[in-house]
Amino acid sequence: MLVSVRSGRRTASLATVLLVFSLAGCSTLGLGSTPKPDDIFDLAAPTAFDGSTRRSSAQILVPLPNASDALSSARIAVRADGGSISYLPGVSWSDELPPLIQTIMVRAFENSGRVKAVGKPGESLAIDDQVIVDIRAFELDVTGSPAAHVTLGVKLLDERNGKVRASKVFDVSRPAASDRPKDAITAIDQAASAAVAEVVVWTAGAL
Repeated sequence: MLVSVRSGRRTASLATVLLVFSLAGCSTLGLGSTPKPDDIFDLAAPTAFDGSTRRSSAQILVPLPNASDALSSARIAVRADGGSISYLPGVSWSDELPPLIQTIMVRAFENSGRVKAVGKPGESLAIDDQVIVDIRAFELDVTGSPAAHVTLGVKLLDERNGKVRASKVFDVSRPAASDRPKDAITAIDQAASAAVAEVVVWTAGAL
């Protein structure tokens, strides 16, 4: 009986040693390690608006913008030669791009004071018009010198009769100091802010 107990203890001890070495091997291979989380970046809503200072009495709705699958995530897109799209490593937006642009658009209209009220779906706002946004480009373009490129297609939809009042494409580029993530994000933020500010001024003038 004593031999049996000692044998069991030895077996358990050997199993423990093997488990330790197994886990150490996994750690060496990176299988047991926790991936480093991305650095998270937000976009700033514009606070300065050039052009007409006209203020509309309309109450507007900003639905969730449309975007391609390549632009619908929180990853930050890079466009290279041949139209190929990759993503900046180790960084991401604070939200998926469509809801992020929606939030920035609402804040920009509020900052501008150019409309009576602005909101998102579900906020029980009596709506006069919808600002429908199609995100066509939102990326760092490295086909030449690194540059941020933002393109927004916008339609103003009359909520009462379903007719499109006006439509316009806003295309803005800003040079990036380099293709490093922080330089790229700074340039994209500048391009996005300029494009959204143009949308606000144009919308107030078209209503």
